[in-house]
Amino acid sequence: MPDHDLRALESYQLLPRLLHAVENPDTSVQLLGRTLTAPILPLFEAPIPTTPDTLALLSADAVLAQPDGPVGTSFIPLLKPEKMGHLMPKVRALAARGVPGFVLDIGALAETPPYGPLEWHPRTREDLAELRAAAGVPVWLYGVSSVADAETASEAGLEGIVVHTGAGLFLGAPATAEVFPEIFDAVAGTIAVYAGGAVRSGIDVFRYLALGAEAVVVDCDRALHNLRAELAYAMRLTGCATLADISYEAIFAPLFSEL
Repeated sequence: MPDHDLRALESYQLLPRLLHAVENPDTSVQLLGRTLTAPILPLFEAPIPTTPDTLALLSADAVLAQPDGPVGTSFIPLLKPEKMGHLMPKVRALAARGVPGFVLDIGALAETPPYGPLEWHPRTREDLAELRAAAGVPVWLYGVSSVADAETASEAGLEGIVVHTGAGLFLGAPATAEVFPEIFDAVAGTIAVYAGGAVRSGIDVFRYLALGAEAVVVDCDRALHNLRAELAYAMRLTGCATLADISYEAIFAPLFSEL
């Protein structure tokens, strides 16, 4: 995680609230027709064993490489930016195998020349609408780092966006936590808004949830049960019995204290 992302997350400090009756916070969430133990979706490079109460993002090619037949609902295929002629067959093949949804990664466009080997294939609103129609299941856009892109995703009929500013790595772009409130305020209520990126602990997950994220796509090697335990700890020490209780009121930052 870049240093500026660390500093941005740390600027949102949790405010302990101890005079309450919260003992066992409920970290569960309903997502894509599933009940998950926590609003945490790991990002994996290769298939790993999963449980019925977890969801993970996995590259579409890795999902397709699994044996023929239904792949179940444990993995959400992550689509890299490619020509539409390459993307559409993958979407149709995976939809036929019962995936619960798709995530299109536009943040990977940062890895185009002169800083990476990928070809430049940006998406238009019409492209997104065509993908959504072919998918037949919810589609999220990963790597959203501006209000303009968030609004385009909403207009195209997508169900969710994952705010992550990795696309601006070589541009000196702001951190995810810095742009998240503005993007959330612009499109909340019209499209689901999630946060994405590396996290160090369940405390960082709590920070993103306090900013308004409905769930967090995490890119780290921490075990999910450890992240969930740390999230529950943060909820208990801030008096949040459920995820719905997590809000701006649970955090302190100069931005809020000056309002």
